[in-house]
Amino acid sequence: MKEINKENIQEINNLISQLIKNIKYFDKDSFEIELGEEYIYVSLPGENETELLNVDEFYDFVWEMTGFKILDTGRIQTTTKSYQIIKAENEDLEFYLKNTSEFYQEINGIKLRIIEAPLEIAIACVELGSYHEDFGTNYKNYLTIEIQYEDKRDKLSKKEETELIYSYLFEIADSTGIIFYLSKIKIIDPELEEKIDDIFSDENYYINSDEFALKPLIPYNESMKLYVSALQTNDKELRLLNFYKILEYYSPIVINIDAYELLAKKLDSPKVLKPDRNYLKSIFDLVDSSNQRLRDSELIKAVFNTCFDIVDTFKYLPESIKNKILHSINEKEITYGINENKKTKVTNMVAKILYSTRNQVVHAKSNFEPTGNECPYNEIEQLNIFLKEITARTIRWYTKLPDFQR
Repeated sequence: MKEINKENIQEINNLISQLIKNIKYFDKDSFEIELGEEYIYVSLPGENETELLNVDEFYDFVWEMTGFKILDTGRIQTTTKSYQIIKAENEDLEFYLKNTSEFYQEINGIKLRIIEAPLEIAIACVELGSYHEDFGTNYKNYLTIEIQYEDKRDKLSKKEETELIYSYLFEIADSTGIIFYLSKIKIIDPELEEKIDDIFSDENYYINSDEFALKPLIPYNESMKLYVSALQTNDKELRLLNFYKILEYYSPIVINIDAYELLAKKLDSPKVLKPDRNYLKSIFDLVDSSNQRLRDSELIKAVFNTCFDIVDTFKYLPESIKNKILHSINEKEITYGINENKKTKVTNMVAKILYSTRNQVVHAKSNFEPTGNECPYNEIEQLNIFLKEITARTIRWYTKLPDFQR
């Protein structure tokens, strides 16, 4: 094994300087090298957390880090490699896979395998602030798909790479029955970390039961299962579809309530005792109008106009959607002071955007033609945050209905 010697020590120091320049966390104290040694010691956050790289490994590491990018909290890219963080069905399976070479695949010169997270993931954790000063990054707890390219010029786009990953996971699931989920680097909540530190440092510390106040439990209905399933999935598009199903679940109920109320008012008319042709026709028109509202494009609008407060939830929408709507109604913000016509326009626009986005996700194929109302792909996560808020409120709205309206 190559040693650190007088011939290569200057080159190693130059590479260290390069790493310090590229990675904010590193400084000159992050590296330890000595003549005659075979390893370069790389310090990471946490007590006694140090990685050893031999000279060749260190050269490779620096080369890979020249192309280091955090594409998102689950996908990390280096010069000739990409890493996607995944989770297996259970920890025992993850431990097994970290210590074997199962599931190796090669396609068009691209190599795929499942491995324990490498040092590059530790750097991503550091860059994202996902570490504890005492306990470190714990990056080796992550399981990753490694995608290795023969030539950096052959790298796929993020979209193409994602498609390759799903193809890979499909083959594993179909051939072996083992299911993997796309996952992410854990983003640390500083307030929660402080509370955990307090628990360890004070044996008399107890968690204040008022910290997370719960409302009284409400009766179960099927939409609650969809809501929890949406929160549990790591795929943002599947999460959107689950939330959308909740809105679809309640929309016929809303439309029927409206229809029954209008019909009841119709039957209050004195003409009910001696109906003429026009009166009977108006009842048929009312029924036909209600049936028209049961079309896909109209269903969601009913929920938006009935089940929750759009003024209070507007802030959760993605920025591009908020800006588009505010420009359309010529307002700088949504307040309770806006007139009803503008408020209705807001709810209808949001419902239309959601309907178009859902269609794009469901019908994603080469001949799908966008309408221009779809939410930008990079803002679907934020749209899901909005959906989380409105679906929870819609579920609560339903529980308050009298039994005869459910």
